[in-house]
Amino acid sequence: MARRSKNSCEKVNAYLDEILNNTNEYRGRLKVSTGIDNIDRLIGGGITSQLYVVGAMPSFGKTDFLNQVGDNICSQGHDVLFFSYQMKQRELIDRTLCRKLFLLNSRRYKKMNSFDMIYDEVDKESLGIVVDRYKEEVSQRMNIIECDTKFSIKHIKDKIENHIKTKKTKPIVIIDYIQAIKSSDIKITDREKNDYNLSQLRDIVKNFDIAMICISSQSRGSYFKQGSYESFKDIYDIEDIADVVGYLQFKNISEQLKNGTDIEKIRKSYDFKNQYPRKIEFVLLKNRNGLDYKIENLYYYHKNSYFCSERIKESM
Repeated sequence: MARRSKNSCEKVNAYLDEILNNTNEYRGRLKVSTGIDNIDRLIGGGITSQLYVVGAMPSFGKTDFLNQVGDNICSQGHDVLFFSYQMKQRELIDRTLCRKLFLLNSRRYKKMNSFDMIYDEVDKESLGIVVDRYKEEVSQRMNIIECDTKFSIKHIKDKIENHIKTKKTKPIVIIDYIQAIKSSDIKITDREKNDYNLSQLRDIVKNFDIAMICISSQSRGSYFKQGSYESFKDIYDIEDIADVVGYLQFKNISEQLKNGTDIEKIRKSYDFKNQYPRKIEFVLLKNRNGLDYKIENLYYYHKNSYFCSERIKESM
């Protein structure tokens, strides 16, 4: 017992010395900006070594949101491992280029989305500019891993461990999405699987001291309701396991869809989806190291895969 106590004391003293000798970069916990000002303010200044979970309705822009955040992280000099269960690498790159074209000339490329984008019809000079920016700011640090239905927590952990060993740097990890991660036991329910996988991801965050951002699907019963923990599909323990929980929803959804039949609410929701840009809210349901339940407004230019704090002025 004495030996164990002495070892414990030595570890504590070493930890305290580390704080004194390296105050500004205390245990590497520098905050990394999402690139979206009011989201940074909402989560306490930026991304740190925690487990973040973001949910929203289907086709609401979850992938675009984290693709944009991932690009912004890379532009600050940090490596990103993007585990994509839904999209191919080319699709994610196309969305980034579409967003960059829109920011380069919002008037000209306002109606061009990544699905309709035909590179032969894009101005060659503009295309050259955004491709060069992608190469300079993103491509050297963005690692997109295309995941199939057999890709499990172990595969995710192995990829992270290998990156740290070979690159000698800790990546920020993005997972799209939790419910798609393969189960280690085919006999358990989806809820048990998701809770187990989420707890394993939390262990990875803790053991490697990294930041991880995960996307979650929405439960069908929550489509027309204010975001809450029940909105996350088949995840029971999310409020206990995750460090930060956020939710993307229509602005003032509780008032906008308060009355009417289900058919009327569906029609209204499609009207909201067709707005350009969409007026949405990021609801902070949990922040382990800050204030809970805060809301920030966002604009989502869904045709161009772009989120921002304020409406942009169209350039000529």
